[in-house]
Amino acid sequence: MRRTVLARTAAAAVILAMTAVAMPHASGADSTTGPIPAQGSFTFTTGRGILSTWTYNDIKLSTTAPAANVPKNSGTQALISFPVVARDRSAVFTGGQLRITNTKTGEFINCLNPAVDTTVRVVDCVMPDKTNKRLFAISRIGSVKTLSSLYSTTSSFTDMDLKIASQEIADWMNTKLRTNTFSPSVVFATSELLVTSSR
Repeated sequence: MRRTVLARTAAAAVILAMTAVAMPHASGADSTTGPIPAQGSFTFTTGRGILSTWTYNDIKLSTTAPAANVPKNSGTQALISFPVVARDRSAVFTGGQLRITNTKTGEFINCLNPAVDTTVRVVDCVMPDKTNKRLFAISRIGSVKTLSSLYSTTSSFTDMDLKIASQEIADWMNTKLRTNTFSPSVVFATSELLVTSSR
């Protein structure tokens, strides 16, 4: 039930962000009743050796705008970036899509509009059936900083380690993609989250 609500909230957050320019923000309005517009980015860089292992096993990462996939270190690593579009308490919603594909079979997993929750330490993805699946876990947060002004608050979370969320999720991904590549014991990426929103 909670995951269906999260998926609906993620969709609402994206719609809200798209229409934010036309929406007045009432001073002193209660921001806890739903998602509010936010700006920033959620990025992660794959660890050394991860892409080569995945490529050997016919696994490829790709993105759909507004997310971006930029090669690093001569293509041995990937920097994946999602724009932040909204937040709802500790949940931060992003736009774009991450696709994990088995290039040999053509089967894939879509992670649409990832929602990052630094309190629960998870990254949820909207699935094709409009429910959320908790694909990734944040196993470590290296640093947290918050800067507040009269009108906005900016928070940054750096040096966050990402893993597959659980053995159950790893098994699901391996079955879905017909591989044995994924394990919850491996840190596959280091990530950062920067989010600014009205107070």
